[in-house]
Amino acid sequence: MRTNICLAFMALFALVPFTGVNAQYSLTVESSPAVSASGTVYRFYVNANDATDKFSAVFGNDQAHLVISTPDGIFNSAFNSSWNASGINPAFLPVFPELAEDSYATIGLDGPASTSGVAGAADPSIVEDAALSPTISGYFIGGGTELNVNTLTGGSWYVLNSRQRFANGRSLAGRTNHHHGFHFWSDELPDLPIGSGRRPNPNVCGL
Repeated sequence: MRTNICLAFMALFALVPFTGVNAQYSLTVESSPAVSASGTVYRFYVNANDATDKFSAVFGNDQAHLVISTPDGIFNSAFNSSWNASGINPAFLPVFPELAEDSYATIGLDGPASTSGVAGAADPSIVEDAALSPTISGYFIGGGTELNVNTLTGGSWYVLNSRQRFANGRSLAGRTNHHHGFHFWSDELPDLPIGSGRRPNPNVCGL
């Protein structure tokens, strides 16, 4: 079975009325103490259901909000000017080790596609409603405290023809570095704190 995945982090069940496909995936969040910068590094992984699954996008809109709350703000290295991992040049890490703990959005990569060694890899693109405050890119570049993608246009980070395959059954969707805890939630569900561990059935559409 070949499935392309678009993930809305904070909801629990998949609903794809236009295709009739009800694909359920899970999200794993791993945490570790930051070494070169203060705080805790959280890595968000989408878990595959099948070896042929591919991961194409993370989205939010007025029907499926994408909400990340980090009240103390996330860490952003001054040496990565991008909202994604393309600015984390491995050649710079020995000189600027805090780059390894930067916050970013991604589709399967923890650095530039050009140095990943992954055939067909591509750095993600972004589309976002300019009315969002902050925008997705603004949240990941500007030490964001809360991202709430909840408008009709919404926003997404994505890859197209080079959709990323899962490595070892999962794919990285984002990383944040900040103090204390964080929350994902939706209007339809109670507040859902997520720390290190596995949360079943985020809202995912399989096409």
